[in-house]
Amino acid sequence: MLLILVLLAATQSRASASETRPSVVVQLARELHESPLPMRSDFAWLALTQMAEFYAEEAARARRELGHTSRAGDASQWAASVDDYARKIQSLADSITTATPIIITVGIDNSVHVYVDGQPVILTGAISGQQSVYEQRVVERFCILYICEDLLPELEYSEREQSAALTQTDATRAYWSFSQYAGPVCMTHDGLEFQFQQATDLGEKREACTRVVAELSELAMAIAREQQQGMRVDWNVLKVLPAAADEPQRVILATRIEIQLPLPMLAENPGLLKMVRPWLKARVRGEAYSLVVLNAGRLMGLGDRPDSSAVIQRYPAFNNDRE
Repeated sequence: MLLILVLLAATQSRASASETRPSVVVQLARELHESPLPMRSDFAWLALTQMAEFYAEEAARARRELGHTSRAGDASQWAASVDDYARKIQSLADSITTATPIIITVGIDNSVHVYVDGQPVILTGAISGQQSVYEQRVVERFCILYICEDLLPELEYSEREQSAALTQTDATRAYWSFSQYAGPVCMTHDGLEFQFQQATDLGEKREACTRVVAELSELAMAIAREQQQGMRVDWNVLKVLPAAADEPQRVILATRIEIQLPLPMLAENPGLLKMVRPWLKARVRGEAYSLVVLNAGRLMGLGDRPDSSAVIQRYPAFNNDRE
C-alpha cells in the first residue's frame, strides 16, 4: 500500500509539473534576459510587431462579423480603439534602433514584460483567445534569426514538410535583425537577406524592404501560376516596366508575353530585380536558395552610402544553395 501511495504521489507530481511548465515564449524570455542587446532588440521588435498585427486582425474581424448587426456601432467604436492601440504598439516597435535600451523580464507568475527605452509592454495574456498562437508566431519568427536549439536545447523541433507548389500561404515576409556585423539586416524565411550599411532612418528602410519583399513574393506567385498554365519564362528578359501613378506595372515574362502587377518598387529599381533573379527563379521552382544582397539601401533607392569595398564589387550578391 505504501508503494502504491508513493507511485501515485510521484505521478501527480509529474502531472502537476507538466501542467505548470511555462510556455516556450516564457522560457525564451528567461534565456534572453541577459543576452546581448541586438538579440533582445530582435525579440522585442518581433514580439511587438506580431502583437500589433494580431490587434489589427482582431479589429478587422469585429468589423466583418458585427458590421451588419445591431451591435455595429459598438463594434466600430471598439475596433477603432483597438486599431489605435495596434498603431501605438507598431510605432513603439519601429522606434527600436541598435542603441535603444531593451529589457526583458519574467515575473514570478511567468508574465513576460518587454521594456523599450523604459516603456513597458506585457506579452503574456495580451491576446485574448489567441495567446498561444501569438506566442507561437513570435517564437517561430525569432527562430528564423537564431538557432533556438542552442537557446532551448530541451525543446523538440520537428522538420516541416514544404510543398514545391507556391500558394498564397507561402508568401515571403520580411523580418528585421540588428544582430549582423554588417549592420541592420532585413531577411526572409526563404533565403533573402538585405544588408544595410547604415543604422539611420530605420523606419524608411523597414518600409522599403517590406514593400520589396511583398512585391517579389507576388511576382513569384504570379510567375508560378503562369507556368502552371504552360507558359515558359525567359529569365534573361524578365523586367518590370514603369507605369503611370495608380496603374499596375507591365511585367515582361518573355517575348510578346506580359502580365500586369502592382510592382512600383521593382519598376523603380531594375538593378535590384536583376540581382535577385536567381533567388526568384529558385523560389518559383520551390527550391531552397540563399541570397545576400549588400548595400540594399542603394539598390532600393534610399541612398544608403556604401563602403569602399562594396563599391569596388558593384553591389555583389553572394548565394549558396542550402543543404
